[in-house]
Amino acid sequence: MDMFEIMDRESSSRSEVYLYEENGKWYAYDHSASLLKKLAAGTVKLRNHVCSFYGVMLEKVEVDLNLLLNKSWFVALCSDSEMLLLKND
Repeated sequence: MDMFEIMDRESSSRSEVYLYEENGKWYAYDHSASLLKKLAAGTVKLRNHVCSFYGVMLEKVEVDLNLLLNKSWFVALCSDSEMLLLKND
């Protein structure tokens, strides 16, 4: 999935968290990254990264998938390189 598709998905996302696999690591961008930082603060190890998209700095966090999935998240969709999570309260 290219950055245009990711940003289109992120712009319409409200309560979903999208994760993307890149070289064996999982990342969340923009709205998904913000939601994870808010909803999983202190319970999941997140590493901030800088991502530039047409000169705009985007939020990008690396996610420890094992820690995240042991918390209250529901995997709604999954493939080898993408995952859609919903908060399961």
